[in-house]
Amino acid sequence: GLGSFAPAAAFDVLDLAPAKISTMEQAVRRFNDDASKAAGSDAQTRDALRKDIGSVDGMVRFPDATPDMPWHADRPALAVYNAIARDGSIDTAIRNDATKATDAINALVLAHKESRAFAPFGGARYSDAAGPTIHDPLSKKQIDPWAPAVSETKNRFYDATNQASFVDAIG
Repeated sequence: GLGSFAPAAAFDVLDLAPAKISTMEQAVRRFNDDASKAAGSDAQTRDALRKDIGSVDGMVRFPDATPDMPWHADRPALAVYNAIARDGSIDTAIRNDATKATDAINALVLAHKESRAFAPFGGARYSDAAGPTIHDPLSKKQIDPWAPAVSETKNRFYDATNQASFVDAIG
C-alpha cells in the first residue's frame, strides 16, 4: 500500500556496541560543552564555528529542495567535526575535542557507500556523509522548523550529548 521506494543516497554500516556508543556520546558531549561555553563568551569563536559548520552541506541535497525543509541543518557529523578540528582560528582545546569526537564516530563506521542509482537528487554527492548526522542549525529558525510534526531535537542522542547547548550557542 505504500508504493515503491527509491534507493537511499548513501548506505552506512555502523558498529552499535554499547561501549562504542558511550565513548562517542561522551566525546561529542565534551565537544558540545566546551564549544558552547567558548561560543557563548567569544563572538570570534562563535563566528568561526558557524563558518565551519556552514561549510558542510546539510543533508538536503537535491534540486527540488525548499528552504523550509528541516534537513538543511542536519549535517554529516564527521565532516562538521573535521572542519572544526582543522580550523586554526579556533582554540586548540576545542579543536582537540572535535578530533576526539571524530575519532569516536569513526570507530562506529564500518562501511559507507553511495548509491549509483540516485537520479532524483540531481547528481548530489554524499561522500562526506559517512556515519551519523547531527542537527547543527546556523539560526534559530532552523531549530525544529517543522515541529511538532517533525522534530530533529526530540531524541536520546540530542539529549545525551547536550546538543541543545551547542545549538543555542551557535544559532
